[in-house]
Amino acid sequence: MTSRRAPEGLITACLRTLAAEDGWNRANAYTAHYLALHARAAGVLTDLASDPDFLVAADPEVLAGALGSGLDPALPASARLFLRCAHQLRGREPDERAATLALAGFQHDIPLDLPRRHDALWWPLWAQVEPNAYHRVLAGHTGPVYAVALGELEGRPVVASGSGDCTVRVWDLRDGVAIRVLEGHTRGVNSVTLGRIDGRATVLSAGGDGTVRMWNPDNGAQVRVLEGHTHGVRSVVLGRLEGAGIVVSGSDDGTVRVWDQRDGSTIRVLDGHTHGVRSVALGVVDGLTVAVTGSHDGSVRIWDLASGTLLRILEEHTGPVRSVALGELDGRPVIATGGGDTRMLLWDLREGATPLRVLDGYTYGVNSIAIGDLGDGPVALTGSYDNTVQLLDMADGTPLRVLEGHGAGVRSVDVGHLDDIPVAVSGSYDSTVRVWDLSEDGTAHDWDDHTQWVRSVAVTLVDGRGLVVTVGNDRAVRLRDLRSGALVSVMRGHTDWVRSVTCGDLDGTPVAVTGADDATVRVWNLRDGTVSHVLRGHSDWVRSVCLTRSADRTLAISAGNDATLRVWDLGRGSTVGVLASQAGPVYSLAAGGSPGRPYVVAGGDDGSVRVWPLTGESDPLLLLRGHTDWVRSVTCGDLDGTPVAVTGADDATVRIWNLREGGALRVLEGHTGSVHAVVKGTLGLVPVAVTGSQDGTVRIWNLRDGSHVVLPLPGCTGLALDGDTLTVATQRGVMAVSLRPAPRRSWG
Repeated sequence: MTSRRAPEGLITACLRTLAAEDGWNRANAYTAHYLALHARAAGVLTDLASDPDFLVAADPEVLAGALGSGLDPALPASARLFLRCAHQLRGREPDERAATLALAGFQHDIPLDLPRRHDALWWPLWAQVEPNAYHRVLAGHTGPVYAVALGELEGRPVVASGSGDCTVRVWDLRDGVAIRVLEGHTRGVNSVTLGRIDGRATVLSAGGDGTVRMWNPDNGAQVRVLEGHTHGVRSVVLGRLEGAGIVVSGSDDGTVRVWDQRDGSTIRVLDGHTHGVRSVALGVVDGLTVAVTGSHDGSVRIWDLASGTLLRILEEHTGPVRSVALGELDGRPVIATGGGDTRMLLWDLREGATPLRVLDGYTYGVNSIAIGDLGDGPVALTGSYDNTVQLLDMADGTPLRVLEGHGAGVRSVDVGHLDDIPVAVSGSYDSTVRVWDLSEDGTAHDWDDHTQWVRSVAVTLVDGRGLVVTVGNDRAVRLRDLRSGALVSVMRGHTDWVRSVTCGDLDGTPVAVTGADDATVRVWNLRDGTVSHVLRGHSDWVRSVCLTRSADRTLAISAGNDATLRVWDLGRGSTVGVLASQAGPVYSLAAGGSPGRPYVVAGGDDGSVRVWPLTGESDPLLLLRGHTDWVRSVTCGDLDGTPVAVTGADDATVRIWNLREGGALRVLEGHTGSVHAVVKGTLGLVPVAVTGSQDGTVRIWNLRDGSHVVLPLPGCTGLALDGDTLTVATQRGVMAVSLRPAPRRSWG
């Protein structure tokens, strides 16, 4: 090793000298691609990775592999920061990589000496985001990740993942590289497991195509296909029965099948569940090999695999059971079960008459459970549709960690070790696999900002000072300085999630209007934080609010789950009228027109866009159809003299509507997930729409020709555009970026 380090060190020194003379932004292709590998071989990569200019210049794929998992405590903070966002840097130009890395520095309070690049189309100004645990993102799947499993292949720690893209990927946990992509399933892969069959490393997968498949991970060859289920297979595990290797699978056909590992023949079919079997776990209790199965019929069943006898039915769940896991607590075998009824239950495997413990608080249910021991006793790891991974002490149910970072629901989890460091692995509907460091101190951060999702953002001017107003699931309304992001004040009063905020002027007083799940609309004085009015009348959640002028008064319009649009005189705090009900919940509103003929544009859950007059007529002016799913966001404005609305929907499209003639001017396609936020403005001389999506991106569209650029800003829930400053609300906080076009570049 020493003899190799000397020449590698010389090469590294030469390349660094050249880069210093030329500037990292002009580093040659060889340096960008290979310097990280030479530095690692020379043992100096840790020092090199402390230079943020090198992190920007280096090939992201190569550097991420060279740095490894990021769990090495000797790595500088800048290197771990790079690994956090490496998946967002791949395929990007250096200016975009610099902006993304600088934003990550703001988000994780790690200062980086990175001045704005002269060619950058966007640049972060500040970020106030709740800190989260260190984790590495493994990106490559093009569909939701339904399954993850930790294991080892010939001494190499790996994680296998199965996806809706019909593939299985095997990742090297140390460097985050996909070492094998296994293709053969014709529908999504719901379950994966790793083990040995006849002494050979094997990957098993179960898919929506009704098959279980065995793979040789060394060469990617498909060894065998197990067929017999008549519907998709949800779960597969390896085990032993009376000395012989078996495979056990659970299916949407309601059956559990036991297969012979050697030839793939069916040993036994276990019938009894009345709906699909979502999860299977194997264990041994008092010498008896048992299978525990969880089903959409709400039951958990325990089977004697040798005889096929049903031993016990556990029926405490009030919804579908999505996951079962086996472990040991205080010397006794236990079962952990979870599903759609917001609870995780812990059972004694021997007795099981009633749960040992009921753990509540899973608002969106439990999708996956894994049990492990990190050194201080057994723990349970869970994944949920609330986008989080949670770690619990099984002894008393105490929450140990909440791991946040996924941009969509977490479908699968596993827990284990990587080089003696405890780790969690999760797979999500956001198409990523994430590897979490569980060795860090899980003590809550000193965080006094939004503690849950931020749902909406607005920008306003109060006595000459630009302010950002944000609302969210923690029921608070927060004001912060637009320039610095510093918190100015917090206003409280709502008793449930606040979903929407808009700002305006009421007789010379700057106000914010908010709508919440407590069915109220509140009007706030932004000078002193007091509530001017609490507007009551809705019978369900208020999802959207907007403001406009009509004649000599200021109107607020609100709408939500009760399918009505209510118009309020903001000065008097009284109802002006209730517009005719839409077909279902209203998700978004925007006001347009003139004081003499104002209107409001409403997007609904039926994909429709309706334009309602605010001057007394009872029927909509226009009914616009084209979206095929919920219309989440709408904005109004003018496009070259034509009044338009721009809408974003769950069908992943953005549409521009001509409000004078009633037709669609253009469909903007590019997003691959639900579009949750739309805002219109002008950058330079170019009319633009900015959109935020569940696909992890914010996109800036030229409204004249439909061209767009992509900003890697995941988790966007709301947008506000003030000049060239874009404020972005996300699931974890709020940030501001500058969209000032760089010299020699424009948005046109």
